[in-house]
Amino acid sequence: MAPIPGPLPPPPDDSGQAAWGSQPIYSRADDVAFAKIAAAASVAADASGWTHASAHLNHYLDNTGKPLTIDADAMLRDVPKANTEANSVAQTEIRRITTDVSAAQNYDNPVQFQSQWSGFYITQALSEDWFFAMGGIQLSVTGVVTVHKPAEGAEPSITVEYKVHVHDRYNWDGDKSTKIAGVEVSDKRMGALHTAGLAREYDIDGSSGTRRYEGTVPSNGRMNLPGPPGGRDGERSDPTR
Repeated sequence: MAPIPGPLPPPPDDSGQAAWGSQPIYSRADDVAFAKIAAAASVAADASGWTHASAHLNHYLDNTGKPLTIDADAMLRDVPKANTEANSVAQTEIRRITTDVSAAQNYDNPVQFQSQWSGFYITQALSEDWFFAMGGIQLSVTGVVTVHKPAEGAEPSITVEYKVHVHDRYNWDGDKSTKIAGVEVSDKRMGALHTAGLAREYDIDGSSGTRRYEGTVPSNGRMNLPGPPGGRDGERSDPTR
């Protein structure tokens, strides 16, 4: 098989509240006080089992702005609908390539693909932990498809290897208010920590392990594409323990 390519550059992120440290120094006293509330929210989130939400908030409060790499397989395992969406993107690419290769009879030659990014929103109902950790994310799939020459009158079989990629920008850019494990926070107050220079927005990225599919492409219905390894329905995936 040819190597699996990396993803395309992600789409532009939203602008966030404003530039880091752009708030006048004389107006930051309330933000210094609120930073302690945000830290308490992180502790409460961890105590509630929302370990990713806690880790991501801590990274924000660490004030480095360094990118954070997540375990994409853990997220896709914890949020099955995100995994279904990712596999739907993969299926679209696989069907397109299979059709093109069959029409050209260009069998047994690996074809690489890079999907466009697709938006997906992790609601609180899907996962409280990942809702507070990320919320709105971008998904992309890249891989390699080999369409094998079929026997006369038979459907071609395929071999596919692919990865799912996840991207998000951790910021607080809305005007809503919510409770993290009982601690009330608002987008405005959390975002103000960034403009006060007390916390820093950052990029979140992650890629799944390699997934492999061998079989045919059904004319109707979904392909039975694989999911993340080690599925643990109802279990919590913990980034620190």
